[in-house]
Amino acid sequence: MSDVIREESAEDHFLFPTKAQPVTHTLDQPRKTTERAGFRVDLQGLRALAVLLVMCYHIWFSRVSGGVDIFLMLSAFFLTSSTARRIARGQRPPLLDGWLHRFSRLIPQAAVVIIGVVIAAWIILPSTRWLELIDQSNASLFYWQNWYLSNHQVDYYAFNTAAASPLQHFWSLSVQGQIFIIWPLVLAGSALVWKKFFSRRSFALVAGNAFGAIFVGSLAYSIHITATNQQVAYFHTGARLWEFALGSLLALALPWLSTLPEKIRRIGGWAGLVTVIGSGAVLDVQGQFPGFMALVPTVAAALVIAAPAPRSWANPSGLLSLPPLVKLGDLSYGMYLWHWPMLVFYLEVSGNEKASFLAGAILIAASIGASWCTTKFIEKPAIAWQASPSFSRLIPQAGFKLIAQFAVVALGIGVASLPVLAWENNVEHRRALAAAQTDTDNPGANATEDWDPSPAALTLPLATELDSEWQTPGIACEGPNAPEDKRIHFCEQGGDFDGGAPDLVLLGDSHMQHWSAAASAMIEEAGGSWILVYEPGCRYGSDADRVDETCSDFQDAAQDYVADLAPQMVLTTASKTVAAPDAMLRSPGEQETLVDNYAEMIQPLLDAGSRVIAMRDTPRYTYSIPECVDSNKGELDNCDGSAGYALNSVNPVEQFLDSKDYGNQVVSLDMTGLLCPDGVCKAVIGNVLTYLDDSHLSKTFVLSAKRQFTTSFKEATNWE
Repeated sequence: MSDVIREESAEDHFLFPTKAQPVTHTLDQPRKTTERAGFRVDLQGLRALAVLLVMCYHIWFSRVSGGVDIFLMLSAFFLTSSTARRIARGQRPPLLDGWLHRFSRLIPQAAVVIIGVVIAAWIILPSTRWLELIDQSNASLFYWQNWYLSNHQVDYYAFNTAAASPLQHFWSLSVQGQIFIIWPLVLAGSALVWKKFFSRRSFALVAGNAFGAIFVGSLAYSIHITATNQQVAYFHTGARLWEFALGSLLALALPWLSTLPEKIRRIGGWAGLVTVIGSGAVLDVQGQFPGFMALVPTVAAALVIAAPAPRSWANPSGLLSLPPLVKLGDLSYGMYLWHWPMLVFYLEVSGNEKASFLAGAILIAASIGASWCTTKFIEKPAIAWQASPSFSRLIPQAGFKLIAQFAVVALGIGVASLPVLAWENNVEHRRALAAAQTDTDNPGANATEDWDPSPAALTLPLATELDSEWQTPGIACEGPNAPEDKRIHFCEQGGDFDGGAPDLVLLGDSHMQHWSAAASAMIEEAGGSWILVYEPGCRYGSDADRVDETCSDFQDAAQDYVADLAPQMVLTTASKTVAAPDAMLRSPGEQETLVDNYAEMIQPLLDAGSRVIAMRDTPRYTYSIPECVDSNKGELDNCDGSAGYALNSVNPVEQFLDSKDYGNQVVSLDMTGLLCPDGVCKAVIGNVLTYLDDSHLSKTFVLSAKRQFTTSFKEATNWE
């Protein structure tokens, strides 16, 4: 087996363990040459250095280092180097066999890590995160994780965007996998053009033009999208193509670069090595990449590769060829795979925000140990089996190798899919049980004092169903109610309009939206009409929120829109709560205050003849209520809060109205008693989650509280 491993081809990907990586100096040699390129052991050390930087920055500094950008560049460097050398010798570029070759080496360790993450997440992580991780498991296994993260990073209503996913690091492997499909096609196309039209010229020149075009186009796009939408750009394959193209251009140009004076290349190599090590500390990699700033670590790594190769302390290769670094280079793929989920699960179990020096050192050692195990007992046996001569009498060796590689890919995907499928089935089973429950199992706000919950009844909504708990009870505003001002993005309506003004307009942000299910039901049952106009994260009347241009535009547009409608009543959230103490150590309750520009913003509505119902804000938490409940089954009191701590001792809305002479045109509505009976803000009432996250009420609970909301509303307004 060891002999087989030693003969491994240089085209393996950037982290795959091999004894050494070949670098060609023969791309412009005659096509019939068979001379093997020299091996660069120091590039194994460069891989190890890059992965160690990634691990250290992740574990101790909660940052990214630029090491991944080096990996991406190196992967294309190795692939292009070996494939171009093969083409230059007159051999056909590998496509199907090349794809199978690479993915049969990528998938075994990746499958083991995905299986481990699925099992650990199922046991350790709250069920609020299960669906996300099921989707990410499939996305990671099929090299689509970068697109999944790109599509979910910027959604206001997406859950757990701040919570680290144990599979998040698969984004870079997904980009790499996509390139491993595309790059051989580019090389094959270049080979065809070279053979048909430019056979008298160097293949490196033809391929260099192709990769040069990719480099320029992708870099320009990367700079643009990084400036306009950096969260998407970070995971976007198109914004990363230039990093691979740079590696390919380096592989093609290395024979010419090697003719430069050694002293210049040596100085450049040392400068590059220092830059590789220090760029993560100096640059905002997570916030400014992958635009032009990503040129810093990738060009620095290119300088290291272009430096003199002989192992000498005068050259960077002398340091990078140290046996410990070379050995870690052999294990670097597994180290990258294992370190991130180990860190995420450690932080989840320990409750820490960061790892200490000791804990981080243990995590690094554990990642190295896990990588050694999966490399030795999973990856190397799979490679050895693919090259096994045992069936050579029945199947030609080349044919058997393709079959074996396909089998490894299929087996890896199939085995890794089994626990994911079991997890999905468990979620579906819980959904079926929840659907079979009756109203007596989950009365919510209608639970009586003598209500006796069934021990077997599931708490609703299920933590896996929270994405459907946002309240959108109506249809998009239409006809005369449709806002003409494009600055209003969210508008819904319901009830019987009979050509007149709506009875009620709900105006504000998501904390107004989360009462809309009860308010709309109240109005419709009375035969009236309603409109909900809102902007997430934008409290109506708040000058503080106007720092966001979208919010500022919404407030101005919504004020004109509602004043023109002249509804009978306008319901707004008039106070604003916070979740945590401030820098002056004031409690959240001490910080609750009236929205800062509330009086001025409701005046045009009053002038239009509308009554304004000024509603008190709901308490906020520093933790997710569903996650807390999921982690404290049987001890739900641990998730409750104190009204005295979360809310001001005096309702700011009442204080505001006492200082004004609005009469009955502005009234106060306070639902604190529903959420915080006897001064305790309950996480679960009547076996129903009150909140769907840390600050928004669940639709299931609000619908259960329709009667209580209607009663409080009518008492406040005398509306019939």
